Amino acid sequence: MKNFAVLLILTLLASTLFAQKKNGTVFNEHETIDKTRALWDAVKNGDTEKVKSFFADSITIVRNGNDWKTTAETFSNNTSWWNENFVNFDVKDSPGAYPDAIEYKDANTWVQDWLILTGTNEETGINLDLHLHCLYAFNDEGKIEAFIQYYNNNVFENIRDAQTTRENGKVYINHPHIATVRKLLNAYAAEDVDKLQQFFTEDAIFSSLAGGWDKSMNLEERTADVASHFDTRKDIHFEQIGYPDCIFYELNNGYVVYSWWNYSYTEEESGKKFVMPLMLSHSFNDDGKIVREMAYFSTNHLEE
Repeated sequence: MKNFAVLLILTLLASTLFAQKKNGTVFNEHETIDKTRALWDAVKNGDTEKVKSFFADSITIVRNGNDWKTTAETFSNNTSWWNENFVNFDVKDSPGAYPDAIEYKDANTWVQDWLILTGTNEETGINLDLHLHCLYAFNDEGKIEAFIQYYNNNVFENIRDAQTTRENGKVYINHPHIATVRKLLNAYAAEDVDKLQQFFTEDAIFSSLAGGWDKSMNLEERTADVASHFDTRKDIHFEQIGYPDCIFYELNNGYVVYSWWNYSYTEEESGKKFVMPLMLSHSFNDDGKIVREMAYFSTNHLEE
């Protein structure tokens, strides 16, 4: 049995060794890498003639799996779009990444790189932070004959959409969800913890400007937080400022109520009265329950 195990190991090692076959050499410094860097410098500078000089007369372009044939002149002229539409346009290697040049034994040289394109679209104000993976196939004359790119197209769709006017739902001045928010605040003013919980889903999320944009509470934590308020405050009151808006967002197919209040209470121990402006945002599910509460207020009044 021992001899069989040794033979099996040797057979596996041999098969692994013989399965490997070198088909080229990878370089991190190469004249073709220099050319791709110079190409992007020309794009940044809006030098379309310089861009054209790096390509064969006829080239294949592939973007996210879609390919077509074009000419070097057409492609180079199209690169002017970057400078014409973006300010502070820049192209850099992704952090920790660097280009590779691969000289294949039975084929031509390819370069691959991982880039980040940044800038601000002048018309829409949308900031570009585009991760781009490129592959460049060079012919025997040292010209690029195929240019392959992979990237997330969302930012370009956002730029296109931002140039149009589009409605995204409806605004209601009266709505059952607005009534729910009023009932919620009435329960708070009445210090009724059990009733407060009934307005929320079990997995509701609570956050506030004062608590930090990256922090939140679940329903159990928020209930304990509110109960602690009731232990130290009395004469709680909410004065409505203006009127709430209930907005149906078509894009996310959901309802949100925005409301504005003067929140006041008296501190039990000192007898001091506090009043502070408060903005609330409540997101609702299809059953009319609140799934998210966001509170916007300043804690400066507590430092007086």
